[in-house]
Amino acid sequence: MKRRVVVISAVLVVVLLAGYLGISYVVYDKLSRVTYGGGDDAKNTPASFVNTYEEFAGFNETPYLMPQYETVRIPSRQPGIGLAGWYIPGKAGAPAVVFTHGINGCKCAPNVLTAAGMLHRNGLNVLLFDLRNHGQSDIDNGRTAIGNKEYLDTLGAWDWLIAQKGFEPAQIGLYGQSLGAGTTLIAFGEEPRVAATFVDSPYADLKEIMDEELARNHYPTILADGSVVAAKVVSGDDLLAHSPQEAIDNDAGRPIFIVHGTGDQRINVHHTQQLMSLALQDDANLTTWMPHGVGHVSAEFDLPQEYERRLVAFFNQALASQDP
Repeated sequence: MKRRVVVISAVLVVVLLAGYLGISYVVYDKLSRVTYGGGDDAKNTPASFVNTYEEFAGFNETPYLMPQYETVRIPSRQPGIGLAGWYIPGKAGAPAVVFTHGINGCKCAPNVLTAAGMLHRNGLNVLLFDLRNHGQSDIDNGRTAIGNKEYLDTLGAWDWLIAQKGFEPAQIGLYGQSLGAGTTLIAFGEEPRVAATFVDSPYADLKEIMDEELARNHYPTILADGSVVAAKVVSGDDLLAHSPQEAIDNDAGRPIFIVHGTGDQRINVHHTQQLMSLALQDDANLTTWMPHGVGHVSAEFDLPQEYERRLVAFFNQALASQDP
């Protein structure tokens, strides 16, 4: 009798575990897949782009157009992954900034192009690129790893500026938005030679952002651990391998700037507040701007003059220039 109870209990455990992992896989499969090609923004270029966000339909992008640009192909720091990019030269001797877009975005996204235009019209060189599985870059498995593999793409773009354009590490900064912000912070933490980084609306804790994304899509957060397992089995992606907090832990005095609107409904501002608390503990070189009521990656459209002033001033101060 006891043996029968043990066998039945074991079978129930296996069935429940299999069911949990099966449901976790379905959820992971749905939420991790990336939209390739650029969607409505695919026709945008640095020389001619329009704002496709309904809430900012009246925004004037003309001051931020960049007529002269070079279409380039960039190797990721992970071998075998090629990335589509645009290099827009600035003034001779000026520093350069690598731009990393958000999930299901691309280098064609108007929020990326507008921020790049702010720097470019102030003389800086800019490099925009599509993360793997996005835009016109290579596809590895068509899924996001929440920055855990994508950071190698950002560092590949950084490497490219050194190898192909002759910049010194002290002349190159990183810029990222949303998923690209978390990715950029991971890249900054992993590569100690990156001089400075400016990010917009980042996440701080991967487990926490996974829970919040599940809740936002009306799934129970208990599926987060199962999704991590599903990612390893299905894609070979370790969703918890790295953390944006590495940027704070490995700061070593390098300047970091975070802008995060308090009205952000996609990535709650508490993520930036967590990074601020960690920076106080570690004595990291962090500056923050949290405009009241501003939504997700919206400060550049709601407060363009202030955004440009802070963005340009940060990189002009943080990055080295070179005599032409």
